[in-house]
Amino acid sequence: MKSVKEAKDLYAEAFGKERGVEGFFSHGRLELIGNHTDHNGGLCLVAAASLGITAAVKPNKDDCIRIASKGYRPFSFYLDELKLREGEEGTSIALTKGVLSIMKECGFNIGGFSAAMVSDIAAGSGVSSSAAFSILIAQLENVYYNDGELDPMTLSRIAKAAENEYFGKPSGMLDQIGSSYGGVNFLDFSGDLPTVEPVKWTLPLDLVLINTGSSHADLTPLYASIRDDMSCVARNMFRAERLCEASRDDFLKAVCHHYEAISEGAKLRAQHFYDENERVKAARKALEEQDEVSFLNCIRQGQISQQSMLKNTMVPGVYERSPQQCVDLASKFIGKGAARAMGGGFGGSVLCFVYPDEKKAFMEAMASYYGAENIIPLTIPTTGPCRVEE
Repeated sequence: MKSVKEAKDLYAEAFGKERGVEGFFSHGRLELIGNHTDHNGGLCLVAAASLGITAAVKPNKDDCIRIASKGYRPFSFYLDELKLREGEEGTSIALTKGVLSIMKECGFNIGGFSAAMVSDIAAGSGVSSSAAFSILIAQLENVYYNDGELDPMTLSRIAKAAENEYFGKPSGMLDQIGSSYGGVNFLDFSGDLPTVEPVKWTLPLDLVLINTGSSHADLTPLYASIRDDMSCVARNMFRAERLCEASRDDFLKAVCHHYEAISEGAKLRAQHFYDENERVKAARKALEEQDEVSFLNCIRQGQISQQSMLKNTMVPGVYERSPQQCVDLASKFIGKGAARAMGGGFGGSVLCFVYPDEKKAFMEAMASYYGAENIIPLTIPTTGPCRVEE
């Protein structure tokens, strides 16, 4: 987490020194296990990440949104200018306008603010900087103009709609829930709204994120193809919208038959969906029973499935700097721990579960390949987006 002082220094540089500027923090998320299950109504274990966006913020009365982010061009607009302009899709402006537009459509209050933001989430790293950003915008509006009455699920729904409809990313709600809730949560996406159940994290394992240097920021068509393949199986095998509408047993009985519209690759991705749901349930049980050995086995099996069935651990034909290369390297040094590619896939980060007595040697070994700045120890915050002090 970046310091509030750094954010306030940026605020003073961008907007001048003012009294009443407050600190906020919005964290990223860690997909512990449950890769590409949310969009087809599956299960996932998600955790808050100690990486995120720190902001210095002050509301205003002139109905203007002013945002300065370190490393990016500042932008501003008035609340009567929420319609997207040409070229804004896929930008922070689009996310901001999307959050505000959807809140307004839902009957919530919106108002102006100035914010300076600093982040320790690397763009495209798979920790979901876009979800952390959109949840932060929604929470600022919630705190300043809605008396803090919006719950984490409402914030998540607003942020997801903004990401889908304005930013142009076809995500499920996993990222937004991971950024709006604290701790570790078991998610079930099979209903109209996801169910969220907290799970205690008490395993004797430390978390280490490895930024491979390969961004997945420009790979939306590749990971959208996974959703498309799973939906294709649901439609043509079961006349359903999502795979969750058919059981694993139904799938195993039907998968051996030939379907003109379904490729063998799509069948493998559907197989991953059903198997991954079973691993998520087993991993949850392991957490509840404080059984790290079984939990780590679930992580290893999930990684193998991502590699062989989902096929999202590298861009086809590009092994160098891929998550798959990183997992292969990590397996040489991680000892009794486990590593897996995280998030949408094809690029981004690898999440490692390491025993404390093996952590130092592991981090040093991986730093020799990726640089010490890209080997990041993590903790799990217990709260969602909130005010923070210096």
